[in-house]
Amino acid sequence: MNVFKIFKKQLALNLIELDNRLIYTEPNHKYKKYIVFCFEDTYKLRKDLENINNK
Repeated sequence: MNVFKIFKKQLALNLIELDNRLIYTEPNHKYKKYIVFCFEDTYKLRKDLENINNK
């Protein structure tokens, strides 16, 4: 299973709303106060990202 990491909270929340699978979160190693959202890398996730970014 491949993991796709998202660094923006609002983008991660949008992807969760669209029923994409959040696998886990981890601390951002560069900026300690932020969180990295790790999703299962699927075709649907890629298409949803494309649609969100083209708004």
